[in-house]
Amino acid sequence: MMSNEDRESQAVVWLERLRAAAAGKQSLVEYCRRHGLRPGEAYQWKRNLRSAGPWPASKASGSTEVVRAAPPGFARVRIAPEQDAVSAPLQLHLHLANGRRAELLLSDERQLPRVLELLEQSP
Repeated sequence: MMSNEDRESQAVVWLERLRAAAAGKQSLVEYCRRHGLRPGEAYQWKRNLRSAGPWPASKASGSTEVVRAAPPGFARVRIAPEQDAVSAPLQLHLHLANGRRAELLLSDERQLPRVLELLEQSP
């Protein structure tokens, strides 16, 4: 079984071969025969590259231009906390286990942890 690195390097090689065949205005079978390649393998790579994106799905008006897609990769991302975030007032209706009820209007949702902390304290 071929490793991902081997498969990627083979994809690059076959992409160049397909480009050369298209640029030479010859059939893929003819190109393969001239270069000692198996046509079946060439068509399989053409299908693989077409589904992955680097080879065009069809030739529009005889064009052999190849779509150049950037290779997949990872991007470094950093998630930063929001600065100067405006928070709406928060209205709480509390029904406590002892039967008491309370209505609170907090100016900022960041006050909620402190209110919960106070409510959990023993009297």
